[in-house]
Amino acid sequence: MIRHLALASLLVALLISQVLLADGMAPPPGYKPDKKVKRLFEAKCASCHGDDGRAKTELGLEMGIADMTRAAYWKDLTPEVARKEVLEGLKRTVKGKEQEMKPFKDRLTPEQVDALNIYATSLKK
Repeated sequence: MIRHLALASLLVALLISQVLLADGMAPPPGYKPDKKVKRLFEAKCASCHGDDGRAKTELGLEMGIADMTRAAYWKDLTPEVARKEVLEGLKRTVKGKEQEMKPFKDRLTPEQVDALNIYATSLKK
């Protein structure tokens, strides 16, 4: 039973990564977010990025986080870079504002990060 679950998890991860790589940073056609992924985004991402991805939160405004509903946010972002930034964190200065995201490698699996990235791209207008 555990082997079947592990294999199923691996297949889902491969499918998600193939979707990310095939279409760049865009959700697949007809994408409907899973309730668990949406709750995970709300728990791990929304304090800075906002529930809607617009970063209109206290932390988002303080750090000058870009609005992920705009195409410009995704313009130069690849699935590999997005995954790395979430897992390893980042620290940078943008327009004079310090932006820091702590690493999530101890709190999220790569499969969860890929699912979160697909969900985040679905917020794009």
